Amino acid sequence: MANSQKVDLMSLGQHCDASSCRRLDFLPFECEKCKKTFCSAHRKPEDHGCLSAEEGDARVPICPLCNQMIVKGRNDDINVQVDRHITSGCRDLVVQPKQRVRCAKKSCRQVEPFPFTCSRCQLKYCVKHRHYQDHACSSRRHDVA
Repeated sequence: MANSQKVDLMSLGQHCDASSCRRLDFLPFECEKCKKTFCSAHRKPEDHGCLSAEEGDARVPICPLCNQMIVKGRNDDINVQVDRHITSGCRDLVVQPKQRVRCAKKSCRQVEPFPFTCSRCQLKYCVKHRHYQDHACSSRRHDVA
């Protein structure tokens, strides 16, 4: 018979860092916000009341009344920003959409949200006409290679 070794099961797992739980879990989760260890019931930041969850929150709140995106800084509270927006009659703190730009090539009707700027003539073009050869660049400036 093989020599059997006793394994201390208490040394294998980790205890949940939630003060109300402290359950021994053999497959613990680490919170990406506060870096503490939690059981499956407390693994999400909202499940263990993570204080670090609000720091650096990049979610964009949407007004439940007008469905517009609301301006929010990285450390601003979402509820406060939505409340300010609603109290202004859904007029303040609205995210303004980026202006779309029409391609500068006269025969092109393409409208681009992120146009390309020609390094020679400094005009804005669509993807198809972004190179100076494609839009017959009229600039006299030539890049030195």
